[in-house]
Amino acid sequence: MSLMNEMSWVPDLRTPFLNSFFDIMTLAGYPTFLILLLAFGYLFFSSRSFFHAAILMTAAGLLNLFLKDWFQDPRPAAEFALDPRTGDSYGWPSGHAQIAIVLWGFLAYEIGQRWAYIAAAVIAGLICFSRLYLGVHDIGDVLGGTIIGVACLGAYIWGMNNASVRQRVEALGHAGVLLALLAVHIIYIVVYPVHGAHVAPVWFVGTMLGWVVARQWMGHSEVALPGGFIVRLFIASGATFIAFALLYLTSRAPARFALEGTPDMVVNYAFGMIYAIAIAWLLPRLIAHLPIR
Repeated sequence: MSLMNEMSWVPDLRTPFLNSFFDIMTLAGYPTFLILLLAFGYLFFSSRSFFHAAILMTAAGLLNLFLKDWFQDPRPAAEFALDPRTGDSYGWPSGHAQIAIVLWGFLAYEIGQRWAYIAAAVIAGLICFSRLYLGVHDIGDVLGGTIIGVACLGAYIWGMNNASVRQRVEALGHAGVLLALLAVHIIYIVVYPVHGAHVAPVWFVGTMLGWVVARQWMGHSEVALPGGFIVRLFIASGATFIAFALLYLTSRAPARFALEGTPDMVVNYAFGMIYAIAIAWLLPRLIAHLPIR
């Protein structure tokens, strides 16, 4: 067995305290936390930055799931695993590592301060190591996710700062951008390496279009919460709780509200769009009507 797959060194590191610590750290790489973080950050910190973080993170996540189901690389032996939340997903590349790099790396880039880069490196490093410590990824999985994450982050930042890319996007217009994105999504879903219970994550695909639609309806303006810091924190926290409820409802609603004759993937895609539009457009509009100044 190569060093990339060797896991025998992991159990010797474990203590009850570290087990709890790294279990908490690994939760920061699961979808529920990440989706709610985007909602809170979009409302409380910077709508522009967290919109881009949402698009980048979703794109990177969809790529990660595609690669997992394409290569079907097995995870380490079950005897090493302390995280029961992995289900039947595959190992390479590590989604936690890939998403940690793109999300925290992008937020650090947006802040542009040395402390932000250091904090991002520490958080991403702990999340990456948590997957090794909990025995659900080997070094090859985490290294692969890290490299792909760096590539995704670099490509996105390059695209944001490239005048030619921006001009081409602007030339498409709002409708053109939506149609182009929809075409990419259809291709992704059609070519996805479906096998057994492993199918394309259509709900997540839909959220990407929802984010773009919402930002267009917002005119790409910043969300301005009323009141002082504490009031704004309270409003954003309450809205994030609503986002959690909406996440629960829209991710489970397709099974209840599927229309006869309508493909399941269309319903899932639509509810993914509904969730993102509710977070990025509807909640800010409702907050703007609060009787608070």
